[in-house]
Amino acid sequence: MKITALSTLLCFALAAQAADKKPAPTANPAEKGAAKSEDLSTFKTADTLWAHLAELRKEPHVQPKSREEMIAIVQDWFGKQRAAADAFVQKYPADSRRWEAKMVGLQATMQLSQIPGGAAKVNADEVIKEIDTIVAAPDASADTKGEAEFVKTMMLSGKIDKDKPETAVAFLAAGDGFLEKYSAHKLAGEMRQFQIQVASGNDTPQTSAVLKKYAEGKDEKLASAAKEILAQREKMKELKTKPVALKFTATDGSEADLGKMRGKVVLVDFWASWCGPCIAEAPNVVATYKKLHDKGFEILGISLDQDKAAMEGALTKQGMTWPQFFDGKGWENSISKSFGITSIPAAWLIDKKGMLRETNLRGPELGAGVEKLLAE
Repeated sequence: MKITALSTLLCFALAAQAADKKPAPTANPAEKGAAKSEDLSTFKTADTLWAHLAELRKEPHVQPKSREEMIAIVQDWFGKQRAAADAFVQKYPADSRRWEAKMVGLQATMQLSQIPGGAAKVNADEVIKEIDTIVAAPDASADTKGEAEFVKTMMLSGKIDKDKPETAVAFLAAGDGFLEKYSAHKLAGEMRQFQIQVASGNDTPQTSAVLKKYAEGKDEKLASAAKEILAQREKMKELKTKPVALKFTATDGSEADLGKMRGKVVLVDFWASWCGPCIAEAPNVVATYKKLHDKGFEILGISLDQDKAAMEGALTKQGMTWPQFFDGKGWENSISKSFGITSIPAAWLIDKKGMLRETNLRGPELGAGVEKLLAE
């Protein structure tokens, strides 16, 4: 597997740091995340050092044998970028490319700060100060300024609270401002995609307006994604107007029918053995089931697997003993498709009257949600 940047354009790392106001400890060569020492003195001119930095930014094509090896590779990759970028800025303070080098160093530092056990966290206020300096620099390129403003805009995503959909509005407005100013920038496409992602996870009149705008736009890919999300919202609204109808023959031959489970609280769990987050959540789902099953809590599993043996292996390993639906069609699973499921895990919590009440409870929130409905 190729190690990829996974949107290492700084946005998601910065979002995670947006609320961090603590001063950042000064980095030192011995800290975790520092690159293996590289002799940069061999690059005698700005052009040769710049060419070396460009090479360092290329994604490594390697097959890590373990998580630890992958982390080491990523640390070395970003560590060397940071060292070369810092060297360029120090050696060539009059070269206009120093602003781009500053951005490279800033990105690398942010990425290193996100690696578990890695470098010290950064200070969001200091990041913004550096960005504003780059944007104001008369000799910084338009491309570099656009990248800097992209990062600053993305920092607002760290303030989005999933329990308060209105908090997404500030980010969407800032994103519109960026796109108005930098519509042709290389990162404009990523901003548009992230706007759709944020609008998808936060249902407000403003986010619906954003989705409708993209749905009516000329970009077919973005329009398709926006239309799918809007259709799913309408589907969810419709589902919540009447008891959910769900009936199937489980893999063990038993008949599952939500209509016959009135008086119970039921979790309809859309999952797959190949879904990492699903498997990570499985122990919590199992624990909740064991704790509350005798009080009236049931689970119906809808597997989006194509390999039945893989599904059954996961069921055994995780201790998932409740009825499961499997048709081997993956994302074309007949039940999940009829309900408009586009991502998993999806946890639909049905109340005693058969009404859909929650769609994304995980961790401790799942148990609390089940207990709340059991008490009604």
